[in-house]
Amino acid sequence: MLGRHDLMLAVVTALGAIGVIAAVAAPLARAATDGPLVIAKQGYFFVGGKIDTSIEGSPMVGQMYVEFQIPQDQKHPYPIVMIHGGSQTGTNFTGTPDGREGWAQYFLRRGYAVYVVDQVARGRAAYAAPVYGPTASAKLDWVEMRFVAPERSRRWPQAHLHTQWPGSGHPGDAAFDQFYASQMPSIADFARQQEINRDAGIALLDKIGPAILLTHSQSGAMGWPIADARPDFVRAIVAVEPSGPPVHDVEFKGAPD
Repeated sequence: MLGRHDLMLAVVTALGAIGVIAAVAAPLARAATDGPLVIAKQGYFFVGGKIDTSIEGSPMVGQMYVEFQIPQDQKHPYPIVMIHGGSQTGTNFTGTPDGREGWAQYFLRRGYAVYVVDQVARGRAAYAAPVYGPTASAKLDWVEMRFVAPERSRRWPQAHLHTQWPGSGHPGDAAFDQFYASQMPSIADFARQQEINRDAGIALLDKIGPAILLTHSQSGAMGWPIADARPDFVRAIVAVEPSGPPVHDVEFKGAPD
């Protein structure tokens, strides 16, 4: 477990990254004028997998997909590892549904190496039903209510203030359809998700060394167990709109009547 002093250092380090994240929205709109990305190296690899001969066909299980880009002018010693949230893949960080650059490109332009993952059993990290069990899929009304147009729902008192989604926020709108097309089935067992992605995240840090973990939503619960296991390798955790603590979560109760 991270000690109090270690955690305070992590929080202080994270504050600088959070300050950068807070400035993302406006620069992204100007991305086309920033010029070409100058990348020294890019590629992909898998971490954390093993061949399971107890299953018919002997599939690879437990692997996480990782793609990376290293800027030519690398200004910061620690890369940012971006772990997407529920029903998503790494594309959550590599672009927006209306065609703007994502956070991966934003931080690349500012001299950070970035590692963007597809969680275990999601996207390019293959799902094996005998190992991972049932899946849960995103539903249209849930996507509209939770992500695209919360202002049309009464899930929480401030929902009507939401203004950040481009376009109409209805099926048939180009940005909405792009986002909905990106939705992926997720392992239904949340505790199982955390366990296997913790192990793969540890394997990733063992490979690349110390890094900043940027988690989002569902993956918010995954950064802390990785830090517990590799406190010397996690230089900061930036948890963006995180879910609850490991295993547990919060149920929305809706706005007061």
